[in-house]
Amino acid sequence: MQIELLKFPYSYMEYEKILQTRELKVLLPEIEVLSDDKHNTIISGERINLDNVKELTFYRAYKIDGISYPTRQGLYEKDDTLRAVKQHTRYSTHGIHEYKGKFNPQIVHAIANIFGVQRGHKVLDPFDGSGTTIVECAHAGIEAYGTDINPLACLIANTKVAALKMDVEEASVRLYELKRTLSQPMTINIPEGDERLKYLSNWIPMEILCMLESIRNEVENDDPTIRNFFLVVASDLIRDYSYQEPSDLRIRRRKSPMPEVSFLEAYLQKASKYLQKIEQAQSVEDKSFFPDNHAMNCDIKYAKPFGDIKFDAAITSPPYVTALPYIDTQRISLVWLGLCSASEIGRLEASLIGSRELLKSEKTKWASEIAENTGCLPAEIYKLVCSMNESLNENDGFRKQAVPMLVYKYFTEMKSMFINVRSMMKPSGLYGLVVGHNKTTLGGTEYNIDTPYLLAVLAQQCGWQIEELFPLQTYKRYGLNAKNAINRETLIVLRNA
Repeated sequence: MQIELLKFPYSYMEYEKILQTRELKVLLPEIEVLSDDKHNTIISGERINLDNVKELTFYRAYKIDGISYPTRQGLYEKDDTLRAVKQHTRYSTHGIHEYKGKFNPQIVHAIANIFGVQRGHKVLDPFDGSGTTIVECAHAGIEAYGTDINPLACLIANTKVAALKMDVEEASVRLYELKRTLSQPMTINIPEGDERLKYLSNWIPMEILCMLESIRNEVENDDPTIRNFFLVVASDLIRDYSYQEPSDLRIRRRKSPMPEVSFLEAYLQKASKYLQKIEQAQSVEDKSFFPDNHAMNCDIKYAKPFGDIKFDAAITSPPYVTALPYIDTQRISLVWLGLCSASEIGRLEASLIGSRELLKSEKTKWASEIAENTGCLPAEIYKLVCSMNESLNENDGFRKQAVPMLVYKYFTEMKSMFINVRSMMKPSGLYGLVVGHNKTTLGGTEYNIDTPYLLAVLAQQCGWQIEELFPLQTYKRYGLNAKNAINRETLIVLRNA
């Protein structure tokens, strides 16, 4: 049998080409590749498993005897509103919220295939973020669970998964009703002592805040899936329409002009767009096909939220050293949704693995831990931290002064994570981590931190076996944070030894 595999029209990056080849070897081990170019791959074999052909990530369709059949990925990515320039990363429910630090869903799908994950297996994402892993697993009918310490991340992730089963017709009717309600003039009173509204009014124009409160009140008693869908869509727009500078990951006062499109128009357009995308995703499979994947709000360093479940594989994109300020970036949404009070923001930010924030009460503790290497970190990591400490001088500000402690804290907490996750895995279970590299300058000395390599060394100390470190090229980043952008990432593959 000879089959023509048809590629997507965008240009593939080198790592996509390599993952594509590896998928073929795992899913179709007995085939011969006759030719491979920009547009298609011709394969041949006596027995070709067509069910596995349908699961390929980097092909939109396959052709047998001149007749084309779509792959599952081809069906999910079928979206005429997107330009065919690069990977489509906002198909299905993936783009409902533009959560910072997401990794491409195709990488998750490809890793799962290369790891041999199938329906009936269970997958864990210890740093689930906005749910890319558990959504992609749901697309393939695979049971998956995630954890994240950020309650907003868990809300977004669970909303995206639940929306795959949402009654789109009912949600569309609800959207029409919301349009009518939100078109009317609205006012709110801020009661004395209402810290939530007082905080929000300081960061959101009153007209927008009135509309947001109206949305929240309107959908409060709706079906939870529909309610959360409308809340998450609104949450995604808050930064753009607030007094927070949208291009700054920190919460600093706005300098750029407000969007020309009104909040109401942007909200209705986004909600309508994603209802269409959800409907399209539901056309790929019956709603009953999608498993009830979900994320738990907990600390993966210690928690075992899924009882006695043993996982076949884990796939994640963890934070790296001095990670994105996930809490600070989304603090207005956290307060608006009632997920966190304004007074709790700093403590929640500092509790994240890889946080750039260090509470005053922690500084003495971590300085002491560095002095004694209390966390028993591997020599390569400890040597790096000591070198950073010695490089500091009086020209380094308070944030720079904290960097060695933050780096030590990061690897100590990642060590706890590796130990905990290993206890949840089946013997020989594979763990894939997509991690960025880091750089910082202390005392005039530039440190290029090979975080993936150091994490692999740390994981090995915790009983994991290093299978591979596979480089991934990332898209070039622009804008405010470009000088510190991570333009290299690595897939760490570990095995539960």
